[in-house]
Amino acid sequence: MSAPVEIRNSAASNSFAIIAPFIGAAVAGVLAFRALSSDTARGPVLLLIVFAVGCLGWGLIKASSGFDSGVQVVLDSQGFRDKRAGDVLVPWETVRSVGLVHGNHGGPTLVNFELTGEMPEAIKYSNANALNLMLPGGGNIVHMEMSSLDISEGEMMAAIRRLAPGVKVGR
Repeated sequence: MSAPVEIRNSAASNSFAIIAPFIGAAVAGVLAFRALSSDTARGPVLLLIVFAVGCLGWGLIKASSGFDSGVQVVLDSQGFRDKRAGDVLVPWETVRSVGLVHGNHGGPTLVNFELTGEMPEAIKYSNANALNLMLPGGGNIVHMEMSSLDISEGEMMAAIRRLAPGVKVGR
């Protein structure tokens, strides 16, 4: 039996994701303050304030999850479990294929797990799966974002090949 692979957040890759919302909040806040002090139209000011507060909230959420040094993803001989997407075990017997998808223009790399049936409810309604809920036809693919994890694409695919020899692993 192969040893499980425990994957944690990568501190280096999360730095910009944590700082960026605070920069957005600061810029929107300064623009709102300047607009208020110059007595311009109130409509854009309200939108800037709402945007600044939203960015601040998003930054706090990213900061709390970004400094979480606990295990985020576990791959073992039984299946995989992603704490960010429902924290439910998906058995390898229900996985048809696994492949990497690289984001355009430096976007995040995703590992796509194509399932033989519907995905578990805990994953279906998790924040990490919000895109699948909005797009038609994505009901049996679990997307795992890799850019915030401390494992390379090659190591991830090698671990899946080793732990799930019956699953088709593509690039």
